[in-house]
Amino acid sequence: MAAAKQTSAQPRRRADAQRNIERILDAALEALTDDLDASMTEIARRAGVVRATIYVHYPTRDELLDAVTARAFSEIGEAIAAADPQRGEPIDALRRVVAATWRKLGRYHALVAITTARDTSEEVHERHAGVLDQLLPLVRRGQHSGAFRADVPADWHLSMLIALIHAASAEVRAGRVDDHDAEAAVTATVIGALARPA
Repeated sequence: MAAAKQTSAQPRRRADAQRNIERILDAALEALTDDLDASMTEIARRAGVVRATIYVHYPTRDELLDAVTARAFSEIGEAIAAADPQRGEPIDALRRVVAATWRKLGRYHALVAITTARDTSEEVHERHAGVLDQLLPLVRRGQHSGAFRADVPADWHLSMLIALIHAASAEVRAGRVDDHDAEAAVTATVIGALARPA
């Protein structure tokens, strides 16, 4: 009987731990949006847990930031997949993908600011590897069809895309550009840069 109680308690503990993790990640994102230097104490307060609970899952602030970043990239990857980059003409597909990515990025502008400030360019590139792998076939398809410029490598197009989105995110966070205007500007700029000149 004791063994049965222990077995049934284990899934509950795992579920409780997962709920704590989700609350911590949500609270971290919320706190960092208000203050890029938000402390673990502030994050714990917003999550409704004691600070020790955060340290059980994330022994350092950097590990917590890495977890928030990983979740962001997972969500962005899902948004790209939902935009179906392999469907339709390359320019139309790229327009869908950029718009979907930008909309998902909307809640992560603070995180973009933190990661671009603390990570080396190589680390930033590595963090984007999954997203780049999703986009590379679309860019190559566009180059092969003649829709996109082929006089520069596909990887260059992707590096430009990431740099542009980061720059636009910084402008929105600084309040110099409205988020809706930024989406239109980013989409138009990306299409203009990749499309083969008439």
